This record gives sequence, C-alpha cells and structure tokens, in this order.
Amino acid sequence: MSAGAARGVARRIWHGWAVAPAPLQQRAAQLAGMVPPTPGRVHEMGRFEDEHGQRVLNGCLPEALAAAVRPKLEWYGCRGAAFHTDAHYEDVLFGAWCLAGPARDIVFAGVGLKLQCTVGALVVFDPFLPHAVLDPDQARYDRERYDGAAASVLIGFELDLTAAAREAFGIGPAEAGAFAIGSATAVNAETGDFVR
Repeated sequence: MSAGAARGVARRIWHGWAVAPAPLQQRAAQLAGMVPPTPGRVHEMGRFEDEHGQRVLNGCLPEALAAAVRPKLEWYGCRGAAFHTDAHYEDVLFGAWCLAGPARDIVFAGVGLKLQCTVGALVVFDPFLPHAVLDPDQARYDRERYDGAAASVLIGFELDLTAAAREAFGIGPAEAGAFAIGSATAVNAETGDFVR
C-alpha cells in the first residue's frame, strides 16, 4: 500500500508507556464526562500546549521520534472507535497517549495487531493504517457494544516525517502499482477492510 502518491505506508508501529503529569490526568478525568455520547466516533476536544507534558512525552520516545514531535497537542475522546484512517494527515505520523478510561485496545486491521490502550499507553503509527479503539478481545467494531460505554480520553500528537522518522518506521517511496490510500478511501467501520 502507499499513502497516496507521496510515500509508502509505514512498516512499523511504536508502543510505550508514560505516567502523565497530574494536571493532565486531572484534565483528562474532567473531559471524560464531557465526551459526546456518540459511540464509534473520535471527538476533537481542544488543542493546547503543555511544556511539562511535552517533556514527559519526549522523554519516553526514542530520540529520532522525540525530535520530530510538533508542539501542539490535542485532546480526543471516544466511546470506542470504529475502524477508520486519518489519511488527511499526509505528512505526519500520529501519536496517541491514553490518559483516562477503561482498558481498551487499539486494533490495526490488516496487520493483526492489538495494542493495549490503557491509562499511560503511548502509540505512534501511520495515520493511513486502518485502526479502531475496541474493548479487549474484540476484533470487530459493534456499535451497540459502545452505546452508553465509558469514554476514553487521549492526547493526540503529530510527528514530522523527518528522514530519521521515515527510517525508524520503514517508510519508503510509493511503489508503482500499489494500492493508494487517500482521505476518500472508504474503510469498513466494523472490520477495517478497505472498500474497493
């Protein structure tokens, strides 16, 4: 697969853990009660900058990634998330840091990977990969399961596609004839399969 005509899709995902500063944890707990009741959607809940949080985040990431993190952070909330891509983020890798909510998994369709999305979990991935936030042991998104479910609150962050980040994630040029993913590429919300 390729990310449009610009580049190939990343071959790696990074996963780690970090304890967030107390003010960020407190804000996440407040936001958990404000996440809209719509299941399956990821809701943007405000951009911000936080020097202490940024230092903690950067200190947990490998050096090549820490150097690529952009200063703006964003709050996100969801009550489970259906499979989707964030293919409108063409020139970045995307990171998510879970600060509140029940134990869930970030599931990457097509690669058979589930990563714990519990408080403290950090993940950096290619936004072109179909992904979902599901309850543990779930491989498919079932909207009814998340109707009225507790909310997860995450901090989203972006990383520039520097040469070091490209190398760390195995991102090469787009291959001729590869399936090209774009912001208009449909994804099956339940399975994460591309709809061709």
